Amino acid sequence: MELKKTEKRWIGIDGGGSKTSCVIGDEQGQILSFALGTSSNIHSISPQNVFHTLTQLINKVIEESKSTIHQIESIQLCLAGADRENDQKVITEFFKDTLYEEKIKIRNDAEAALASGTWGQSGILLIAGTGSIVYVICNETNERMRVGGWGYLLGDEGSGFYIGQRALRAVLKAYDCRGQKTVLTNLVLDHFKVQQVPELLKLYSDENYVPEVARISQLVLEAAKKEDPVAIEILQDAVFELVQMVKVAYHHSAYKKLMLVLHGGLFSDAYFKNLFLKNLKPVIGDVEIAQPELPAVLGAYLLAIKESGLLIDDKFKKNINFSWNKLNHQ
Repeated sequence: MELKKTEKRWIGIDGGGSKTSCVIGDEQGQILSFALGTSSNIHSISPQNVFHTLTQLINKVIEESKSTIHQIESIQLCLAGADRENDQKVITEFFKDTLYEEKIKIRNDAEAALASGTWGQSGILLIAGTGSIVYVICNETNERMRVGGWGYLLGDEGSGFYIGQRALRAVLKAYDCRGQKTVLTNLVLDHFKVQQVPELLKLYSDENYVPEVARISQLVLEAAKKEDPVAIEILQDAVFELVQMVKVAYHHSAYKKLMLVLHGGLFSDAYFKNLFLKNLKPVIGDVEIAQPELPAVLGAYLLAIKESGLLIDDKFKKNINFSWNKLNHQ
């Protein structure tokens, strides 16, 4: 199955707390190039570095797909925390007087993640990755709603950062004899390749502090599977917070029949996903639950296509899956 490349191009970017992904495709659903970069969250990375990452990725996919800037119809920047007006102004200002200025549309990364699970249709999204958020899109009423997503300092309950931070606190408390001993101590020390707990303070000087702390969540999952009570308690607390976020969304009657889409690295772990679902059902009952068929970056591309008024039919979906799989096996 070989698709003919058409002239117009659409770019989708998914920028989270840990990495940024970028794709370019045409109106048939053919994905032509893919590029990966570092975090583009302006709440944890300087705006200058975010702009550098974004332009580097855009230029790369245009070049690798043998396209030109003049072929680009739209660039959807779906970035963590970027649904707030002030954040959008900061990003927009950096693109001012560039060739991309008139082509960019800025959205929250949650919109891309939801689109990747619903093919652009209505739904309720729960992200539990580096950060956390519940995001609702109801196309029928043109409503948007968010719960959480206030960033690692003020919110992100139940997220990878939330779990990792509590693990570090547990390790420090155990070191001080203020808390229960835990296997997390050795796991964390080994992870950061240090000998003593006080050496963990070097994290304060790490520019990638947020994703580094979020990665510790994987150690908590490992410890919980070894039945470490401290790790289990941390995960139970995280799951409780996520369930409460979803509960708020489903208590709005207009959203009761919407699909719940689970997204983010934590849900790729069967232990965590099962723990979450076990705690969710008694609170909201039976709902349709799905995990995205596509990565969020393709959701960003779908939003660009949809905004242009193009049809996302079965043939389009087939083309996306075929070209994406082909691209990833080259």
